[in-house]
Amino acid sequence: MSSSPALNEALIAEAARIFATLSEPTRLRLLKTLMAGPLTVSEIVAATGLKQGNVSKQLGVLTQAGFLEREREGNFARFRVSDPFVQELCRLVCDKIERDAHARVAALRGEI
Repeated sequence: MSSSPALNEALIAEAARIFATLSEPTRLRLLKTLMAGPLTVSEIVAATGLKQGNVSKQLGVLTQAGFLEREREGNFARFRVSDPFVQELCRLVCDKIERDAHARVAALRGEI
């Protein structure tokens, strides 16, 4: 028996919202970049090579979703990952991708 709560319709809708927010590759790149520490929009643009308008738009989506916080510093805003859940979820997904890749390589080599 699982200790997790049963997924009612409201929980399913919220889970879908979270996954939809994280389904955009640009948002994942921004989260990955910000996991190293807080950055301004200009610093994020320099680190990712993305266009400033797209970075600003996607930062807004991530902030609205509660994944990021924005702190004002004079004329600049510094963004940071606000929810440790995001880092844990990304780690879990990346670990799964790595395990699956190793299993595929082992299968191709006839090791499995």
